[in-house]
Amino acid sequence: MLQASDLKGIVPPTTTPLTETEELDREAVGRLMDWFVDGGVTGVFALGSSGEAPSMTREMRSDLVDACADALGGRLPLLAGVSSPSFRESVLQAAQVAELGADAIVATCPYYFFYGQEQLYEYFTALADASALPLVIYDIPARSDNELAPETVLRLAEHERIVGLKDSTGNIERGIDLVNALQGNDGFVMMQGSERLLGPALLMGYEGAVMGIANACPRLCVAIHEAATAGDLRRTRELQELLNDVFPYFFAAEPGAANVGSIVGAMKTAQELQGLCSRRTFFPARPISDEDVQRIKAYLDPLEEAGWIEYA
Repeated sequence: MLQASDLKGIVPPTTTPLTETEELDREAVGRLMDWFVDGGVTGVFALGSSGEAPSMTREMRSDLVDACADALGGRLPLLAGVSSPSFRESVLQAAQVAELGADAIVATCPYYFFYGQEQLYEYFTALADASALPLVIYDIPARSDNELAPETVLRLAEHERIVGLKDSTGNIERGIDLVNALQGNDGFVMMQGSERLLGPALLMGYEGAVMGIANACPRLCVAIHEAATAGDLRRTRELQELLNDVFPYFFAAEPGAANVGSIVGAMKTAQELQGLCSRRTFFPARPISDEDVQRIKAYLDPLEEAGWIEYA
């Protein structure tokens, strides 16, 4: 059974490789999983935002988890998203991914409707109780329309089957307060979800991270984690500044926009440049053009020059 300690490190929220007919490219999934293992990450998260999970059918979600589990072969823990506005649907997905080989489930707050803190607490505890797998909470209020209060997080952290939280609030003050309040709770890990906060968060007590940029440069993210964990402030700052310089590549295709085609398309473009998968995204996301690739590549070139990535 996966423990909180298994999540200390970098966990890429993998993209979903697609064929020309918008089917799952299982061969590319295999290449990605091998690449993540070689990059030194501590786990893989399938069916998150970077994986375009909301754009997928239930059958394709199952296919992706199956392909990831098969390719990993137990070499790394596999986390699978089960987020849904429906509690019953999340429970059904949790049972399915458990059968397919996932090691933990990940869930946002139920989205679309607004809920009070007591209802959110009851939702996550009921989901943890109903699942055969440990639960990681994904706190991303910009997408779920519901934000967990710190007091609610601390209550949930006491549940023996809730092992961590991916913090994508962008609120580092709140996160540090939670880290401090969680001192002594070895059964729960705080994981940063914002790229530009990786180094600072790790230095202040976060123990892991789940972030989309690890789809482009997992070894760099791992190096930042290692430097921060070792207390090497100078090295952490140096590498974080490099990561910050690369960060705008997410928006290079559509400057000023945060559309899925730009953000996920940029991740897949970085992977295509490294010979891993196609840059195709799910319809109706805006496709990445050849001109977009050149703008994205301009941000990635310093990583290639420094040896953090290798173009195919």
